[in-house]
Amino acid sequence: MFLQVKNVEKIYKTGEVTFKALKGASMSVDKGQTAVILGPSGSGKSTLLNVIGGIDLVDGGSVTVDKLDITKLNDNQLTDYRRDSIGFIFQFYNLIPNLTVSENVEVAQNISKNPLEVDEILEAVGMCDMKNRFPRELSGGQQQRVSIARALVKNPKLLLCDEPTGALDYTTSKEILKLIGEVNRKFNTTILIITHNNAIASMAHRIIRIRSGEIVEDRYNDNVLPAERIDW
Repeated sequence: MFLQVKNVEKIYKTGEVTFKALKGASMSVDKGQTAVILGPSGSGKSTLLNVIGGIDLVDGGSVTVDKLDITKLNDNQLTDYRRDSIGFIFQFYNLIPNLTVSENVEVAQNISKNPLEVDEILEAVGMCDMKNRFPRELSGGQQQRVSIARALVKNPKLLLCDEPTGALDYTTSKEILKLIGEVNRKFNTTILIITHNNAIASMAHRIIRIRSGEIVEDRYNDNVLPAERIDW
């Protein structure tokens, strides 16, 4: 098993108030699979993604990625883990406005241990012809493509996508989902997508549902559809 989350607890405290964001959450994903984590707002899906990405620390349980138990790592080791093993794609693109497309991707390449070639990745996401443009000259969908390229150039073991189509219209959303599917097939990248959109589950090898901090479903999808056949 490439990714295994076992009995994870996560508690947030604000003054006298205690909130349990994850309640014994357990799930697993094989190498090269795309998994969709579904749940309404406040269900704990972002917390789960942050725990897997080494951004949040757990209060119980374990998270193992490629045989490494990241819950046993110190702060410096977690920094190395995020840098070397994880690619992040967010709902908002977080591109550096005064850098070109190519330079935004190079920033991630320069801090990575085994990066891919910038032009190869820009070609893969269909942005090679726009590599000298600045973010302000791009559409939302194009900016998301650049953010995907920035995550991929690190050659990550695990690609974590936090509502990657949340800020996009229907047509552009389908283009981005198609691209994510192509990334999975071309690079055999293990991908986790969190979303509240049930239709997106159709393109995943594994479907995971979370409710009130608990995993209520974790199953293999026998009928994976290409993104272009998904409708909502």
